[in-house]
Amino acid sequence: MGLINRDGEHEDRVVVRITATLDDYVVDAHGNTIKKDGEASTTTTLTEWWTLHPPGERWRLLSIEFEAEGRHHLDGELIASPSSDARVADEALVELAVADAVPDGASVGDIAPAVLDADARAAALDLALADGRFAPDVLEIAARRAVSAWAEAVDGADDALAALADPDALRALLYGGDSADGRTRVVVRGARVSELRIVALDPHATPATMTAAVVVQGRRYVEDRDTAAVLGGSKTSDSTTRQGWTFALTDDAANPWRLVAVA
Repeated sequence: MGLINRDGEHEDRVVVRITATLDDYVVDAHGNTIKKDGEASTTTTLTEWWTLHPPGERWRLLSIEFEAEGRHHLDGELIASPSSDARVADEALVELAVADAVPDGASVGDIAPAVLDADARAAALDLALADGRFAPDVLEIAARRAVSAWAEAVDGADDALAALADPDALRALLYGGDSADGRTRVVVRGARVSELRIVALDPHATPATMTAAVVVQGRRYVEDRDTAAVLGGSKTSDSTTRQGWTFALTDDAANPWRLVAVA
């Protein structure tokens, strides 16, 4: 039901939909049979979406989603070969922007006017004439990459997200700031950036920063890590989340903007 085939194996994924008939019940200490909630029989039908990852010679199970929860895969992008990956265009755009950065030894503050245009997006466009990394399209790519890594970190390793975000920003995305002890987690499924607007720009900071109002659509909910109970949001319905993301300029040619704060 889903396929991602990028260069190498690290980001390759296959999604399969599993349906099984099984006996599913609990027998308590008194010998009473307790059926699954909503079921009239001890025999139930299970439907799940499994995401598989090929890290080497064997496939590994990366995540499991319930039937309604996994339906976002039906709208997911199918990438049958590396050449069909939309990220290729993103990488080319970022590469051109980095090549158009300020010369070595110079700082962004040196090229920025003392008084910026009141419109943060207009100010960014002006700066982009001297440093391509300030182009709004480049910031949008950074946001899309962060959302993709965020979804991956929900069930898998945090490495991809940690490469793009500072620890505080990572914790805000994964735990929402509601649980310092990690007893809850924020789950995102089928998340996508539907809107991004530059609201603040500080080229004189060290490093320079841009803050964007980011609108993320998808299935987002807060889950108890021990019981899997949904504490907020919905597994089955898309919702819209509005957040303020602050990015800092870095020397990383592949990812020039790093997520440093989430509000």
